[in-house]
Amino acid sequence: MNVLSTILFLATAPTTVTQVVVYPDRASVTRTAEVACGPRATARFSGIPPAVDPGSFRARTSLGALAGLRAEERTRAEAFAPEAKRLDGELRKIDGERRAVADAQTRAQEAARRAQQLSDVAVGAVSREMADAATALKSWDQAFDSVLRARLDAGAAAVAESGRLRAIDQRREELQAHRARLTLSAQRKEWLAEVMVTCPEGQRATVELTYLVGGASWEPAYEARADAAGSAVELSTFATVTQATGEDWSRAKVILSTAVPRQNATPPEPQRLNVWAEERAKERKVLVRRDEAVEHAEESGGESKDAIDSRVGVRAQGLSVQLSVPDAADVPGDGTPVRLFVARTKMKARFSYRAAPRMGPFVFRVAELVNGAPFPLLPGPLDAFRPGGLIGRYPLERVAEGARFELTFGLDEGLRVKRTVVEEVQRDAGFFGNTRRFRFGYRFELANQAGRTETVELIDQVPVSEMDDVKVAIDTEAPRDRVKTTPGFEAHPDDGRVIWKLALQPNEKRTIDLAFHVDVPSSYDSGGL
Repeated sequence: MNVLSTILFLATAPTTVTQVVVYPDRASVTRTAEVACGPRATARFSGIPPAVDPGSFRARTSLGALAGLRAEERTRAEAFAPEAKRLDGELRKIDGERRAVADAQTRAQEAARRAQQLSDVAVGAVSREMADAATALKSWDQAFDSVLRARLDAGAAAVAESGRLRAIDQRREELQAHRARLTLSAQRKEWLAEVMVTCPEGQRATVELTYLVGGASWEPAYEARADAAGSAVELSTFATVTQATGEDWSRAKVILSTAVPRQNATPPEPQRLNVWAEERAKERKVLVRRDEAVEHAEESGGESKDAIDSRVGVRAQGLSVQLSVPDAADVPGDGTPVRLFVARTKMKARFSYRAAPRMGPFVFRVAELVNGAPFPLLPGPLDAFRPGGLIGRYPLERVAEGARFELTFGLDEGLRVKRTVVEEVQRDAGFFGNTRRFRFGYRFELANQAGRTETVELIDQVPVSEMDDVKVAIDTEAPRDRVKTTPGFEAHPDDGRVIWKLALQPNEKRTIDLAFHVDVPSSYDSGGL
């Protein structure tokens, strides 16, 4: 083995962050470096953030084989030494400039003092000559002009040197503050990793180092734009990436993962189940009113014909998904949020108008869609746009790939709805006095002032009983003095929704009634109904 073969080759090119997989609570960073091959070529990766997980270092080489991986934590004094040396040199230089300016200022002040003395001498000489009849006025003028010029020149020089001195002092303070911050930063920790590879001499190998680091996260955000024709919605997916690792990601390939590494890698541990009993006094049933949101499971929409951005990179990871950002990204390491474009999908939509006047006297424009993107939509804020511009922001819940979902595109001022209480909580005795009946009646008034024919979906609810002896029924028949439900509705027993689909002509008004009753055993305390 010759002498050259025993030399330890180091990476000559600086290491760069080439790829980052960002998780919701951390990131997997990949750096690359090129080395000249040899029996023990070594790639040196410095400046690794202190938040790195020491057990996560992994390496690979494009040529040859790995011979070893070593990582150590150290202060940043070595990394900041060149900058500290430069600042020390600038401070020495500026101190020399300050001494020179201070000397010039002293000379200007001395010149001003001498000019003042000359002025005093000139005044004394003029006073003596005024006693002589033959006064030389021209000589007086010349004397005073000379003294005045000397004073003005000396004063201007003193002012100029004072200004230069203030500027130098300000610059010196800035350099001292920078030097102090550098000293503090040099005391902080960083990691140094060295990857040793064995590869044929005369060639170059690309060495990759991957590690997990905290202080990084991402959140999804969306923009939904309804087209003017009312047939499609363009859904753009963005990611807000934030990382405060202290390591900038410059022109790096960013991959977004929905996985949480610790949770997805660790199986749950079953806990002990206990069974116990306690003695309770007999209680009277109390009827209570309960308002709650009901979610509906939707089946997949089948094959989607939606237009998808061809640059979207999606890779399934079991319980999670990885999304590749199409373009190289710059994410600073100081915690500044960066918004990155991920994908754009044009989805076919069925638009309709919907009103739930019990919740609010408004008519909303709603789009029914199927998620045609090749990835699930994660919870995040959504900005909804119509051809006129932004109309609102609201949260989007998780939508599985191929699942149906709805988006709202604001209010329609041309459609009006109003809800009026006709009767409520009127108690009637039932058969044999063993039940009590509670009657409820509501009236809805709809008006189309939009100048076009529109179909409005009117939604209200009736209670859903969870007890066999409490009965709820919609009143489709009623005496003349009672309200009865307008026919043509769809009833959903699972959640109590009652829906009318009404076609309204321009300037048409329509009145809809809803009536129902609740039969409760007299033994129940029904004060909460």
